[in-house]
Amino acid sequence: MENLEAAVQCALSSSSNAEMKTQATQYCEQIKSSNDGWQLCLNLFIKTPPSTPEVRYFALQVVEETIRNRTNILDKTQQDLIKQTLWEWIKTSLDANEKPFIKNKLAQAIVQIFKIQYPENWPTFFDDLIGLVEQAMSTPRSEIIVDFFLRVCSTIDEEVVSLLINRTDNELQKNTFIKDTMREGAVMKLVEYWFKILMANCQTNPAISNKCLNIIGQYVMWIDIKLIVTDTFMTALYQFMNVEDLRMAATECLCSIISKGMRPLEKLQLIQLLNIPNLLGQLKFDNIDFEEQIAKLINLLGVELTSICEDVKDVPEAKTLTYGYIQTLFPYMLKLLANEYDDTSSALFPFVTSYTNLLKQQKKINFADIPNFQQDILELLKVVISKMKYDEDIEFSFGEDEDEALFIEMRKSLKVFYDALFAIDENICTQTVFSVISSTFDRINIEKVDGSNVSLNSSISATWSEAELALYLIFIFGESKRSTLNYEPGGVFYQMIEKMFQSNVIYYPHNSIPIMYFEIITRYTNFFDIHNQFIPNVLEGFVCSRGLHNSEIIIRTRLNYLFARFVKAMKVKLAPFVQTVLTNIQTLLIIQPTPVTLNVLNSQSYNDLYLFEAVGTLISLDAIPLEQQSEYLGTIIQPMLNTIDEIISKSLYQMDNPKNMQFTHQLNHIIHAIGSIGHSFPHINLLQSNITPPWIAIYNKTIETMIVVLERLSDQSSIRESVRYIFQRLIPCMGNEIVKFIIPVMNGGLLTKCSKNELSSLLTSFFDLIIHKFKNNALPIMNELLYPIVERVFIFLNQPANGTDEIISMFELRRAYMNFLGNIFTSSLQNVLISENNNRHLPMIMESIVHCARDSADVQSQRAALSVLAKMVNVWGGITEDTSIPGFADFIYQQIVTIIFEIVMKDGFNFQSAETLLILNEISNLHLTILQKQGVKYAQYLLSYFFPSINCPSQAASDFVNAMQNSDKKTFSKYLKTFFQAMKNQ
Repeated sequence: MENLEAAVQCALSSSSNAEMKTQATQYCEQIKSSNDGWQLCLNLFIKTPPSTPEVRYFALQVVEETIRNRTNILDKTQQDLIKQTLWEWIKTSLDANEKPFIKNKLAQAIVQIFKIQYPENWPTFFDDLIGLVEQAMSTPRSEIIVDFFLRVCSTIDEEVVSLLINRTDNELQKNTFIKDTMREGAVMKLVEYWFKILMANCQTNPAISNKCLNIIGQYVMWIDIKLIVTDTFMTALYQFMNVEDLRMAATECLCSIISKGMRPLEKLQLIQLLNIPNLLGQLKFDNIDFEEQIAKLINLLGVELTSICEDVKDVPEAKTLTYGYIQTLFPYMLKLLANEYDDTSSALFPFVTSYTNLLKQQKKINFADIPNFQQDILELLKVVISKMKYDEDIEFSFGEDEDEALFIEMRKSLKVFYDALFAIDENICTQTVFSVISSTFDRINIEKVDGSNVSLNSSISATWSEAELALYLIFIFGESKRSTLNYEPGGVFYQMIEKMFQSNVIYYPHNSIPIMYFEIITRYTNFFDIHNQFIPNVLEGFVCSRGLHNSEIIIRTRLNYLFARFVKAMKVKLAPFVQTVLTNIQTLLIIQPTPVTLNVLNSQSYNDLYLFEAVGTLISLDAIPLEQQSEYLGTIIQPMLNTIDEIISKSLYQMDNPKNMQFTHQLNHIIHAIGSIGHSFPHINLLQSNITPPWIAIYNKTIETMIVVLERLSDQSSIRESVRYIFQRLIPCMGNEIVKFIIPVMNGGLLTKCSKNELSSLLTSFFDLIIHKFKNNALPIMNELLYPIVERVFIFLNQPANGTDEIISMFELRRAYMNFLGNIFTSSLQNVLISENNNRHLPMIMESIVHCARDSADVQSQRAALSVLAKMVNVWGGITEDTSIPGFADFIYQQIVTIIFEIVMKDGFNFQSAETLLILNEISNLHLTILQKQGVKYAQYLLSYFFPSINCPSQAASDFVNAMQNSDKKTFSKYLKTFFQAMKNQ
């Protein structure tokens, strides 16, 4: 025993050396798993003088786990030994200083024996347990034994009743038997004794009383409720709810009583008997935690009652009683829903949900059961709106602070209630919301002087949170109305917007205002399309110091996006304001050098690109003459090009270092800005006139500058990315004018210096766009660049992939390469592959496709490769000179046919996998495409040569060819599955 004690101490000690600790742990595990280890541990637990609490806990744990999990090694004599030893120790040695974790484990050990022996071998368990307490009464050990008695009672519920623990069917059967036996007599004794302990300790020992209340709450869920709901107990329970030290546990106990599963009418009788509203009127709401607990009680009662309403709808008396009870409870729900603490309010959300659902059902029968529904809706909506308001003392952080983030989540829930109330009675809700908005804006009267400055004569008596709430209510107003939003003058919404502008709330000095203000503007652009007299107000707000010039980067970033959305939606009406807007934001279009590190540079995003997109939209409006568009564009872009020229000509970028890449960053930013402007210009082929627009010259000059930048800084991945960005965004507005720059920019570093990931992006986005946009005009480009592209792909694919990220990157490149080749055929550009420049490389390209098709490690690439092979067969797989190329027929029979059988016959091909079934579809398509192009020759080849070479039975071969000749792709794919499964099983 001394060895075990030392081993446990060593294993648990932080100062033991690693080797000794390992040996000690191994020894402890051996004791645990041995058949007689429990005996050693039982003696160690009760030995005198006692060991450390940690050692004793280990010993007791071994005993408890043996009883729980290894009952088969214990005969009844050994079980009794454990029972008698522990029981005697409890009577004589359990003291007040014992650690709680040991008392809990001791209770678990006793309950495990109880589960094995009750009732057959220990029928007197509960008498013994109660007797243990009786013997200690009026002795100094009374409190110790009572505490242990309650721990055992609680543990019985946990081990026998709790639904939170997964149990086997045998356990469930045994536990049901135990519960049924307890109900026959033991439970009544326990209830009487709990009440006795409760009353004896309620004034002197609240800890014991609270444990007792918790246990009653546990047991009431499965015992006869009449044992608990008695006049004596309920009178005491309600008294406890006004006792500060007991009221939390008492309320939780009451919640358990209400939660008990019962038939609807029986539950209604119980609720009527409990008379909770009368109790609520007597309680003191003077503590945050208690108010939250009462909110949970009201919520539980409310949810139960609303559920009963549906169940008793055909029982008039019960229905009337239930609805009346809900109405009695309603004021208390409102009171706590309006509580300043959000946890208290949130506790009532299920009741609010149930109640609004009940009102929706009542609407169908004209609120026959809730005649005062309008007053309820009005009062509830007022509370919901008040809870939607920010706490005045909160530190507004755009949702980044934890408390604010929780409020935003709560506001989303409140919005659900708000929408539900609108659906029930839109008129009442509209009037209420308008009243809140109107009264708020009436208390905000901000006067402006010379632009954005605010006059000292301004009057503001509304708080920032009230102003933000008024804006938020306008923002969600359109979402909540079920009818079409009325924009007519004099209508409610028109008055809301009018009051918003009249108040000049945009100038309210708080950061919560600008984003919500402009979210409204952007959401309701249809309103401004009708009432364009307000457009100057909108634009003035955008260009003021509270708008796009805002000092807060978060606000400015969001407003850049909202401004771009507004401009795009309202562009037909904005031509008269373009010059004014450009003048007021011109300082925002100047891109200054900003110190950034190399790591930041390579992952940099720019928060003003939406602003430049908006500028591009404004200066290219249809109502502005092309010459004026060009002038605007030159005014904006030329200073940027001058900055680039200065950085390049003076080699300022050479001053950059990994800790400060400001000039390279400035170049990137400018290039992205110009690309964003160009992205908003109209597609050149959509212009009405056939003349080349004058702004093309500016973009030509821009691209020439980009090529110079790329040549100087082609080693910088961020520069390559920026140049690719601007090219992709200028292609639509420049059209064929940009074609002459593509090869120089590729040879200047965009292709020749690209990384593996960059090459994937080039293949999937850039070249795909070139092929799609220019079609036949792309032939010269692709003819020139095809081999350099393929060569670059092979360089990367032939490199070893070390680690997961590199493997993923390699697979992505393979897919991009296959899709690129597929796009060439889809766009009828396949002649580039057999041109004088590239025909000598075609065998290598074809071999690479076959390689990808064979490799099942990357199913997506394999599928893409099979698709490319089908496209190649469709173009070159004919039997005439016009429909074939030299040697391709041999490629079909020697390579393609072989692999489309080989792929499926591999051991790893899983017919149940969705991905591999897609592969089977591609193979089906490939077979049918070969048959279509080669005709009977393919069928004869399979029958005469291929199937015999793989030892396929002649009947199966004949069936295969017949199915291929007489099936569509889907049907043949299903046949292939059956065919190959049979082949593998032969």
